Amino acid sequence: MKKLLSYGILAILVLSMIAGCAPQAEEPETGGEEPEVVEEEKPGIALLISAAGTLDDRAFNQACWEGVKNFAADYDLPYDYYQPVEDTVEAQVTIADTAIKAGAEFIIINSDQFKAAAYQMMNSHPDVTFIIFDTVPIDEDGNQVLTDNILAIQFKEHEATFIAGYAAVVEGYRKLGFMGGMPVPAVVRFGYGFVAGADAAAVDLGLTDVEMMYNYSGDFKPTPENQARAASWFQSGTEIIHVAAGPMGASVFAAAEQNDGVVIGVDSDQVNESETIITSAIKDLANVTYNSLKAWQDGTFEGGKIVVYGAAEGGVGLPWESTKFENFTKEDYDTLLERISNDVDGIASSIPTDEDYEDPTQIPLQAITLTYVQ
Repeated sequence: MKKLLSYGILAILVLSMIAGCAPQAEEPETGGEEPEVVEEEKPGIALLISAAGTLDDRAFNQACWEGVKNFAADYDLPYDYYQPVEDTVEAQVTIADTAIKAGAEFIIINSDQFKAAAYQMMNSHPDVTFIIFDTVPIDEDGNQVLTDNILAIQFKEHEATFIAGYAAVVEGYRKLGFMGGMPVPAVVRFGYGFVAGADAAAVDLGLTDVEMMYNYSGDFKPTPENQARAASWFQSGTEIIHVAAGPMGASVFAAAEQNDGVVIGVDSDQVNESETIITSAIKDLANVTYNSLKAWQDGTFEGGKIVVYGAAEGGVGLPWESTKFENFTKEDYDTLLERISNDVDGIASSIPTDEDYEDPTQIPLQAITLTYVQ
């Protein structure tokens, strides 16, 4: 028994010695640098504006830019704007490629001048989502084409300016003017609606002394020539001018300030741009841009179609809170807006658009005299 116990103690001592001599597992090192965390790249947003425009036009481009900035801030996404060096298809496609290489996955195309280039963009980049304002992409043969990754958004500008023209006459103005930039569809709709609204008010009031000057400058630039033209109108008796020409509006504002004229702005509420602005014919560009981005973010974006925003959809109108009317009342505005929204007595469907006539002289007028300055 003692011998067995001795062997047991000896075995324990030997095992202990072996354990003491065995190599120990190394402890993991601590205190080193943390592994680099690479953030997933976020999809970017790009706004494309034409070479003829400016981002701070205080009208169309700036309103869309506000929608982009607001959305990007809410969802912490990168964004930028891009402008080609010239308005050629090649230059426009190149600038879109540049934006996409920089990470843009949603592109807002902001001009009718991009309609040919947009066809190439949407087909070359099927994984990129596009919206295009005021026009529809066209192929090499001039046919309108839409793919699932692009949404064409248009507005019934003629409804907003019908109200503006009607209000101007009710307010007491008898010598009106319209100055557009290039005769692209949206600008033409602004002009035709303004003429029709003034004529309708003259009919309702039984007036025969309302006159309208009408012109397209051929550009959207705030030039001395455009200011001189507006000044000559004011000096010749024109009392109020509706300008639909983006940055060129600054020329008309300046002419009005120097000649005691009055102006109706365009696209966004421009009342803070000049004391001469009595109201603006607006399109809800900031919210439409924001909501389109939200649909893309939520996965509910639907391309391949044209959507149109008018008075019935809350897409156009006048910014009543900032208007400076004295005779045209809020009740007048609400009544006319409702009539147009519901097409009461066919009032909305009777307002001419760019598709109805080739030039303003073809609009059938009942009460006003129109002078088209070409």
